[in-house]
Amino acid sequence: MANSKKLLDYMTEWTFHYVKNKDILTKNIINIEKSDKELHVTFKNREEFYLILPSINNADEIIEKIKEKSYLTIVTLNSEENFKEILNNWKLFIDFQQFTIIFINPFSTTDTKWIISPYVHNKICDNASLKTGLKSMFNSVEPITEEQIQDLISNTRK
Repeated sequence: MANSKKLLDYMTEWTFHYVKNKDILTKNIINIEKSDKELHVTFKNREEFYLILPSINNADEIIEKIKEKSYLTIVTLNSEENFKEILNNWKLFIDFQQFTIIFINPFSTTDTKWIISPYVHNKICDNASLKTGLKSMFNSVEPITEEQIQDLISNTRK
C-alpha cells in the first residue's frame, strides 16, 4: 500500500508540474488544488480536473467521472495494459469533447508522454487505421509497469 501511495504522489507531482509548465506563458491558472488522486485546476475562464490513475481498469468509473466534470484529463502510466484498456473501450470515450488521456513514463529516454483526445482523434482517424495510429503514439514513449516505476521512484529518492 505504501508503494501505491508513493506512486500516486509521484504521478500527482508530475501532473502538477506539467500543468504549471503548460501555463507558463499564458498565466491563466488562478489556483491548483491537490486531493487524493486528483488535481482541480481553476483557470481564468474554466475549471479542469486531472484524475491520476496509474492503472486503468474500470472504464465505467471513468465515464461517470467524465459526466461529473466538464473538462477531465486522465493521467496514467504508458503500460501495455492501460493502452489495451483504452483501445478496448474506445467507443465509450469518443462522445466526450473535453476528455483527454495523458500516458506517461517520466523515466523514458524517448518522449515522456503522449496525449490523446478520443473525441478529436475519432474525427480525424478512420477505424481501419485506429489501432495502428494509437500504437504508433504509444511506441513514442517507452512502456512502463507499476512495478518498474515504483522501483525507479524508490531508487531515485534514496
